[in-house]
Amino acid sequence: MVTDPRKDVGRFERLCRERGIRVTAQRMAVYRALARDGSHPTADAIHARLRAGMSSLSPATVYRILEFLEREGLVRKVSTTEGAGRYDANNEPHQHLVCRICGSMTDFRMDPAAQLRLPRRGTAGFVAEDFDIRIVGTCRQCRCAAQQPGAGDGLGK
Repeated sequence: MVTDPRKDVGRFERLCRERGIRVTAQRMAVYRALARDGSHPTADAIHARLRAGMSSLSPATVYRILEFLEREGLVRKVSTTEGAGRYDANNEPHQHLVCRICGSMTDFRMDPAAQLRLPRRGTAGFVAEDFDIRIVGTCRQCRCAAQQPGAGDGLGK
């Protein structure tokens, strides 16, 4: 499920303008870095990628931008098996395959018939707005590495 980052950035800028959200150089840089990175990076990873070209950009600013964009529904914060929040510029309905060993995260699209239906009215007045499915397992690279001779005995690699 690869999208063209140039189209995503153009769509992002258009949506911001339509909603009256200021399109700043810092917001554009953060979004562009996120849209180009399919690994679902953390705020720290985005900051590390941008700091060489934007020395005045602080980690706190990157966190604030991502939190703002998430509140505005322009990016998604995705849950992981780790504690650090990771972000996704892809707002199309999809789920994530998460490797419990290396933490890699891959977009996965379920068959629409297999997707859960959100109830219109929840229990005790709760109204569901969205859901996030994460499928945890072991990626191909980690499975292959575990099958290598010497893997897991401290003597390999």
